[in-house]
Amino acid sequence: MFRGYVEPTLSLVLQLLLTVPPSSVDVHQCLGKCLSALITSIGPELQGNSGSIATARLSCLVCCAVMQDHSDSLVQAEAVSCLQQLHMFAPRHVNLGTLVPHLCEKLNSPHLLLRRAVVACLRQLVTREAKEVRDHALALAGDEVGKEGKYGITESGIEGRLFAMCDTEVDGKMISDIQDTLVGMLQTLATKDLTRWLNLLREILSSTDSSSGPMDESVTSKVEEEDDDEEDNNDAVEFKAPDVDVTHPSVAPRWPTRVFATECLRKIIVACEEDPIHFDLEQARNAKKQKADYLVLHVSELVRMAFIAATSDSNQLRLAGLAALQDIIIKFCAVPEPEFPGHVILEQFQAQVSAALRPAFSTETPSDVTAAACDVCSTWIGSGVARDLNDLRRVHQLLVSSLGKLSSGKSQCALYNEAASTMEKLAVLRAWAEVYIVAVSHADPGGKEELIRSTDEDEFDNSGESLLTLVQSELPTLSQNWFYALKDHALLSLPQEYSNQLPAEGGAFYHVDTLDSARAHYRKSWPSILHALAIWLKEAGFAKLNKGANHVAGEPTLSDTPANLYSEEANAERLYLIIGICVEAMCNTTVPLPESTAEVCLHAIHALLESAWARAQVAKDPVLYKELLNVMNRVFLSHPGVKVHLAVMDVVKCVVIAAQEYLDFLKQTEESKPDADPPKDKRALLPLGGEGSETGEIIPGQSIVYATLEVCVGVMSRRVPALNPSAQATGFHVRSSPQLTDEVCLLLSNVVDVLTEMPSLCSVAGSLSVLPTVFHLLLGLLREMAPRGSDKHSTAVVTSCINSVRALLSSTRYDGDKKLPDWHRLIKSSLATIINRASPEGDYPGMDETTLLYVVTVMVMCAPKVVGQHAPLVQSAIRVFLDCWQSPNIPVRLKCCQLFTTLISKLSAEDAMPYIHVLAPKIVQYMYGCTAQHPTSDLEKDLLLACVNTFEMLAGIAEESKRITLLTVFLPILVSYLLDEKTLPSASRLHRKIHEESLSHLMKIGPQFPAQFRAIMSSQGELKSRLEAAIKLNEEMKSALLKAQEKAKAAAQPVKPSITLKTNFGSFA
Repeated sequence: MFRGYVEPTLSLVLQLLLTVPPSSVDVHQCLGKCLSALITSIGPELQGNSGSIATARLSCLVCCAVMQDHSDSLVQAEAVSCLQQLHMFAPRHVNLGTLVPHLCEKLNSPHLLLRRAVVACLRQLVTREAKEVRDHALALAGDEVGKEGKYGITESGIEGRLFAMCDTEVDGKMISDIQDTLVGMLQTLATKDLTRWLNLLREILSSTDSSSGPMDESVTSKVEEEDDDEEDNNDAVEFKAPDVDVTHPSVAPRWPTRVFATECLRKIIVACEEDPIHFDLEQARNAKKQKADYLVLHVSELVRMAFIAATSDSNQLRLAGLAALQDIIIKFCAVPEPEFPGHVILEQFQAQVSAALRPAFSTETPSDVTAAACDVCSTWIGSGVARDLNDLRRVHQLLVSSLGKLSSGKSQCALYNEAASTMEKLAVLRAWAEVYIVAVSHADPGGKEELIRSTDEDEFDNSGESLLTLVQSELPTLSQNWFYALKDHALLSLPQEYSNQLPAEGGAFYHVDTLDSARAHYRKSWPSILHALAIWLKEAGFAKLNKGANHVAGEPTLSDTPANLYSEEANAERLYLIIGICVEAMCNTTVPLPESTAEVCLHAIHALLESAWARAQVAKDPVLYKELLNVMNRVFLSHPGVKVHLAVMDVVKCVVIAAQEYLDFLKQTEESKPDADPPKDKRALLPLGGEGSETGEIIPGQSIVYATLEVCVGVMSRRVPALNPSAQATGFHVRSSPQLTDEVCLLLSNVVDVLTEMPSLCSVAGSLSVLPTVFHLLLGLLREMAPRGSDKHSTAVVTSCINSVRALLSSTRYDGDKKLPDWHRLIKSSLATIINRASPEGDYPGMDETTLLYVVTVMVMCAPKVVGQHAPLVQSAIRVFLDCWQSPNIPVRLKCCQLFTTLISKLSAEDAMPYIHVLAPKIVQYMYGCTAQHPTSDLEKDLLLACVNTFEMLAGIAEESKRITLLTVFLPILVSYLLDEKTLPSASRLHRKIHEESLSHLMKIGPQFPAQFRAIMSSQGELKSRLEAAIKLNEEMKSALLKAQEKAKAAAQPVKPSITLKTNFGSFA
């Protein structure tokens, strides 16, 4: 509607700017605002190339130029704002070569509004063209006009000018824009110009005021005295003009600027994470030859700057320095030192790290600084950089000194409120918890004594001690305080309607007046504390049971437990407290749970359930295990991370073990007291003999097996979507060959292990209700993990599936049971399913031949009678072997021959006969073919030798009357592989190997079957003569080799000296 008035209005604005005298400042300022509105109304059309748009764009640029030359700062500020808008809509038409010098000049303006407009414009420019802005600004530093101070740009560029403005500006919006501009330039340019940025930050952090302290004055006076002495000794005096008095000396950077510089240092580290070479010293040194710059080459500068900040007088700067030091430790703790294998680059900075942390633990240090230092201590100790125990003690003693603050009152110092004391104490407990977790994870699982005596060079080199030995002496105090902290957190996590249950006097580490602020500190600290307490209870706490406590049903009896340590009730309280906190956190719908916290909760539950006593304690109420499995299902659905899923399956494994132990206890109770009747509620949940009872019914919502299967099916369908039939029915599922990481393969292997244990939790009838699902999942996973034609199979998952099938089919619990026919039908159905579904179907390429052959061989060997009774199933299995033998791939044929040999050796003669009738002729045919066309590769040679081994095994298991027929076929083939004295010297390595193996088999068969061997050789004189010649040639070669060895041994002996000594010195040897 108003678009047609834009050009006339723009022309009028230009006309007024040229005609109105400059003294009318208000008019020019209003014209600037009108021009800004016009630019906004035209918007992105300013990028166009039409005549009208080009005219309008030129008019805007002319108007901006007129306002730039105005003497009033407000009009100049409007000009800068209009140029900023023009750059936003038409960046190609704004000349940065003239704009950037103008902005640099106006940064020196005494008027706040103009400086604010300039910084806002720079903030926008660096988002798109940071490099151009930097280059134009650096060009001013070498300009003659720039040297006179017109622009105020030095060698540090516009970045140094902006940092200097941070010290002089007082306007909050102005400082925020300056910092945003610097951050924008840093994120774009820092990784490509690291040296320049790090030098700039180092100058800001290391520069000090001339009157900053007495130490500087003493050093200055000492230097002046030395200069005076030198001047007195100089005979030639040089006269100079007096120095100009500096009335306005440069101001050293203030602490807010230094804090921001430290934050920029951390941002540089984060920006370098995109390229791994920044954290690889060897690659960085090689790339340095190409004039490249990488962060790992500046580690010493990073540590120095963090040290300066962490040891300053400003608390905010100390916090920033400690945070930067922690980032450096995390990023570079695992970077190896190429010149010293087995060491890392941070080992040379151990003294700087301990010196940076030590001031934070003094008595006058504020609580927030001490809390941050505790975090850095735990990070440093857990990083594994300090390999010598003496070096580790430097930082460890700082944490030990902080333990004294735990026993102090809630109001330790009147300068700070109680919330600061809570934060500090929880930080100390959190740091110790993280150190203990790392110490236990690095400990030798063989036991404590073995750990202390360890003398491995990679471990600490101080009499075999380890990190765990430093922590153990503090564990009694720490474990008690960890428990109190978790108890406080549990109370503070109660809903508002239960606030009346909070102690009136406060908790162990918080005051009732600072209850709300204390919650935030507990939320930050409780995961690490909970994990550490769970590990301690598993390692030592649960073992300290009172001997006088009543023995609990299903609880293992400890014969060597110390007396009067911890009662069973105390351990149970700790157990349920940890489980309750974990479950509450994982089921809380109001606060999203971070994935790392969920992982910690799962690890804590797993650590608890690794204890037999804890499993028995929870098993007192089997409903808890069902609810725990439901929680695992919820966590799996809400957190997609692989590490979380691995932790979920670890907990599920423990639940399955606990259920098995409880069933074993019920069975033992039944055997010892056959008349005793278990409680009906427990009998209904976990009946004697397993779930399913006589009917085989598995009731959802009341079954541990069903809840476990829910988790397993969810994990498998998430990682292998093809297993989910509903996903395939939607039509959106695209099949692809699964390329799984090692972690996902481990996850699926854990799921398979859990599925294998499912029948053990059920009765015979119940297991037959569960097994179809288990076999469907196992065989389906096997089918998807080994597609035909894929180069990379998930070997670990395939192996787990095959082992699981073998374990399930090897069960003897169904022998003699009335459900045996159902078990046989299930076996036959499973074998038929895997064979039928292995064929190519749609976009599925078919199952890998070798994997299918493995599965069929395992199933036939584990249930030969069941398979042998069903002729079509036997024919299908034989067809699998035959297809593999006819494969063009030599490795497939080799594996077929090997598995055929294994199968025949395990089956009875009756069961093996159908397979022998089909495959034995194929093997003989191949061996006959090799007599004319010798193998040309190692694989073909291995296949031939495997066929020879197979046929030798067949001759061994054959009936006495039929053996001579097999040997009549076999011996001529072996003799045909022999070489004579003419061809043997010039034969290839493969032919020699076949000759040696064939001769070895012939010499083995002769003594094994002497009558048949003699009869065949006597009837075929040519075979006998070739064999005798080969044996004679072999003996000659052995004799020649023996003589050569003796000759070489004699030549190696020292020659007897020509001059014989009268004294024998042999006894001195």
